[in-house]
Amino acid sequence: MRYVLVAMLCISTVHAQELLDEVVVSDTRISKPRKNSGKAVIHINAETIAQNKGISLAQLLNQYAGIYISGAQLHPGQNLSYFIRGGNNRQVLIRIDGVVVSDPSQIESDFDLRLVALDQIATIEVVKGASSSLYGSGAATAIIDITTKKELTQKTKLTVAQEWGTQNTHDQKLGNLADLRKQFVALERQVGNLAFVASIQRISSDGMSSVAGTETDPVDKENIQFSVQSQYTGPWAWSAYLQRDVFDANFDSTYPSFEDAEYAFLSKQQRIGFTPSYSEGKSAVQAQFSWADSSRSYADSYPSDYTAAIFTTDLTWRHRLSDELTLLGGLFYQDIDSDFKNAFSGESYTHNNLAVFVSGQWQHAKGYAVHASVRNTNHSEFGTHQTFTINPFYVKGLSSGGYLKFFGSWATSFIAPSQYKLYSAQYGNMALTPEENKTLELGVEQVMENSRINVVTFQREEDNFADFVSLPNFAGQYRNRPGIAKVRGVEVEANWSLKNWNINTNYTFTEKVDQAPLRLPKHTANLGVRYATPKSQWGLHCRYIGSRYDLNQAFAQEKLVAYTLVDARIAFPDFIGNTTASLAVTNVFDVAYREIFGFNTQGRNLNIALRYVF
Repeated sequence: MRYVLVAMLCISTVHAQELLDEVVVSDTRISKPRKNSGKAVIHINAETIAQNKGISLAQLLNQYAGIYISGAQLHPGQNLSYFIRGGNNRQVLIRIDGVVVSDPSQIESDFDLRLVALDQIATIEVVKGASSSLYGSGAATAIIDITTKKELTQKTKLTVAQEWGTQNTHDQKLGNLADLRKQFVALERQVGNLAFVASIQRISSDGMSSVAGTETDPVDKENIQFSVQSQYTGPWAWSAYLQRDVFDANFDSTYPSFEDAEYAFLSKQQRIGFTPSYSEGKSAVQAQFSWADSSRSYADSYPSDYTAAIFTTDLTWRHRLSDELTLLGGLFYQDIDSDFKNAFSGESYTHNNLAVFVSGQWQHAKGYAVHASVRNTNHSEFGTHQTFTINPFYVKGLSSGGYLKFFGSWATSFIAPSQYKLYSAQYGNMALTPEENKTLELGVEQVMENSRINVVTFQREEDNFADFVSLPNFAGQYRNRPGIAKVRGVEVEANWSLKNWNINTNYTFTEKVDQAPLRLPKHTANLGVRYATPKSQWGLHCRYIGSRYDLNQAFAQEKLVAYTLVDARIAFPDFIGNTTASLAVTNVFDVAYREIFGFNTQGRNLNIALRYVF
């Protein structure tokens, strides 16, 4: 199956309206057509999200080149690992509505994508490669930029959606459609010069055990969002939002053996933000103020509680100096606190970050262009750190209306040690310094009237990795490891659209040089086919995951064999009046596979969705 998928790379497609300049990306923090971007950017619009009913955000991201999120095919309460371009969670930065989000109480200070509601997302943009010079710590392998829905309408618009699904593991009879239930309600209205959007999503699932066992582990999730935007005609504008996410999941024991257990995990995060902006002539200024609080509680053999609070200010100034040159400058500040406690001890940590960055993009009418940026970050614990990006590219227009683009970049990035790694009384090390990454990237993209082909190769060097080192007498400490680790890879995407057909495929090769990585496949591939008529939309998606290694119960490496999953779906855009209906079957052939050693994987499952718009 792998060779069939690779052979079909030359005929892959996306929607024709996304191929040319209609797709707007913001990889340099300035919105522009994809044609004028020198980076490898994935753009997922609202239509694509709506077509993928019955899967999670992590499963959707897994359909794209360079992205492998481990845990996406397991129990919905399973932790996720972001193996984007061979990195891990600490090397991926996530933004929601332009604000960097994280959880400082986590060991890696990363953000949990399980908290996000897919139905509340308007677009997802993934900028692959190093971007620390624009976004700071953690932007080493990718930026996942999520924009929530904020449609503007003069009339009141009410959207109600309901989904039902099964939660089967391999070789089970088709289960109860009530095992997975999702409700979504959104209300939109413009009143005078203000536009309001409010939505809530709730998901409940209770049909699957996280490990092989007889009892099920229920998961409940709730997402509430409220936003307001000004609609003034003058230079001033502002927006504000409130977002609250709750994730409640049961899980089982994994040590000393995999077995049923009455363990529970509760995670909450709420975010409040205010964004004023001013535009005049060729200049624009925008400020972002956000406050986030998070808490996590584990009820298991070692009960523990974690809390964190973040205040973030991000000020940017943009000026179009000429038709060829655009400048950007910014100031970034964060104040971060986190707490940890269990039955034996409790600790509190605090630090702040202050950064200044500048960038510029020069683009000549003949197609020559370069983007460059530099950032200076000051961490209250380990001092200053500098990063830079140089990103030249060349665009040649084609007679068909498309273009041929060559691009490359040389960039540095860094990952600041988390508060736990720095300050933990048991394992922390105040002498830790940031991990440093250097990334070289080369690529070519050809866009025709109804097709796009993109090939990118990269190599990343990782230095100063902050790892846990075991010490005598069962002790341990986080320390910077000496030596440089290398990761290299190739990503191929080829897209084509003709009449009612849309086909999309991609292939990814990722290799950690002279290393034995866990859970990371060298080869992944995707093939998606969609056929649309005025009354129905038919879709088929095939995903191949190559072999990889994981640790078994004896802490020895064990090979996990490759597998291929096929999903099928049909949607009726005008089912009855303003109602949309869809039916999805995931893992159509009920393939038996292992994603992580010891954990259950999802078998054949059915999802039915209805969506009403009033």
